[in-house]
Amino acid sequence: MNQPNIILIVSDQHRGDWIGCAGAPFVHTPNMDRLAQGGIRFGTAYCNAPLCGPSRMSMMTGRYPHRTGVLDNNDTLGSEVPTMAHALGLAGYETVLCGRMHFEGPDQRHGFQKRLVGDIVPSYGGGPGTDFGWLRGTVQQGIKSLQLAGPGASSVVDYDLAVTEGCERYIRERTASGAEERPLFMTVGFFAPHSPYVCPPDLYEQAESALRGFDPIPRDREPLHPWMEDWYKRLKTDEISDGQIRTARAGYAGLIGHLDRCIGRVTEAARALSGDTVIVYVSDHGDMAGDRRMFWKQSFYEGAARVPMIWHWLSEPDADAAAGKVPLRGQVVSVPVSLVDLAPTFASLAGAPELPQTDGRDLSPLLFGQVPQEEMVEWEERPVFSELKMIATHSPFRMIRYRQYKLIYHHDRQYPVQLFDLQNDPQEQHDLGRDEAYAEVRERLLSKLLEGWDAAGLQARLIGKLPDKKYLQQWGREVGMGPMDIWHQPVVRKAREDL
Repeated sequence: MNQPNIILIVSDQHRGDWIGCAGAPFVHTPNMDRLAQGGIRFGTAYCNAPLCGPSRMSMMTGRYPHRTGVLDNNDTLGSEVPTMAHALGLAGYETVLCGRMHFEGPDQRHGFQKRLVGDIVPSYGGGPGTDFGWLRGTVQQGIKSLQLAGPGASSVVDYDLAVTEGCERYIRERTASGAEERPLFMTVGFFAPHSPYVCPPDLYEQAESALRGFDPIPRDREPLHPWMEDWYKRLKTDEISDGQIRTARAGYAGLIGHLDRCIGRVTEAARALSGDTVIVYVSDHGDMAGDRRMFWKQSFYEGAARVPMIWHWLSEPDADAAAGKVPLRGQVVSVPVSLVDLAPTFASLAGAPELPQTDGRDLSPLLFGQVPQEEMVEWEERPVFSELKMIATHSPFRMIRYRQYKLIYHHDRQYPVQLFDLQNDPQEQHDLGRDEAYAEVRERLLSKLLEGWDAAGLQARLIGKLPDKKYLQQWGREVGMGPMDIWHQPVVRKAREDL
């Protein structure tokens, strides 16, 4: 296959099962559905951290968070660490970032040669960010984002439209100038459907009507796992009414509809590029969206940990038949994969030098249907990991997805293990973590999870960084580098009615 243009679309906080083609009729995603119907959808794709910064740095490098050193949104990826953008640059690509990537610190490129639209969050600790106006304080986890959910004006929608327009304009100018000597690698970063759960009124009304009859997974029954007890106590979602939960779910679904419109425009713009072009759509993590009376991220339940992953070639199905590589069309791949697999796959498609020290795996054999049946077992039994360490709230915890099971390990907890059989319990309502009948399964999975992962050492290292972080955040607030690589937003709309 010739070097294809690669358009990587990355959303923020889109759970993997809230897409029409994934069996969610209450979300309106015709553009995503078309990409999946004419391409390959990975039905069990996971993030490697249910938090923006760590997840994205794992995606960029192909390395798990404990190896990138980024386990918190305030951690900085070292400029000495190679990324997919470095790899594609070495392969002769023009590398362009349009929109969000959540780079933290003075290096806002990490291998990208150009950036068209800045981020929506601060570029460094203590630095200035976007003014969310009447929705100030709803980006973070907290019940305010549920209390203010509904139809209305939002900086999130404005930002995504600016990113879409930046992408369209760049491709239009690039093709008109004839400057297509090099293939293009463009990452298009959106903020939707991240909270605040506020979307345009037409999308809200559509989502609110479609969601009727689709109730969330109920709250866990008592006695709760200690981690769940802490979650409900800390984030207080039991104080939210059922009506507010329904409103927030509709706002979240409406934002997915808004995101789908943007993806449709990016896809249409990409058709103007010469040569083969592959569109890849993923999200950095999911959102619980009211399941268990939980919202947001930072958990390893399916809603937060599983993400969409769609690959779609814009060329005709037989375009590469002569080369013996024809991308699959209309296929759903069920083997577990994760975001660390993107970097090695892009390097392979581009003919780039292999990235060093990656944890991910090249997905090309799956994309082109080149895995013999006898080798599928190796893919099916490959473990997938996700991990997190939020310093202020809890000790490190990690997830392994292996075969039909998911095991979650909570370091330094009274009951450290949760275990779910996703084949027989897809809604994760029956925790087998203390069921004696599953002792052998727990032991085998826990051994795989802990191999090469030093929770105590990781915790000590991250706690040791706290004084430095606090000092630099003070510098960012009092001195700083100005609005470095922040989106130049329009005048903030101040109220729900100010549409």
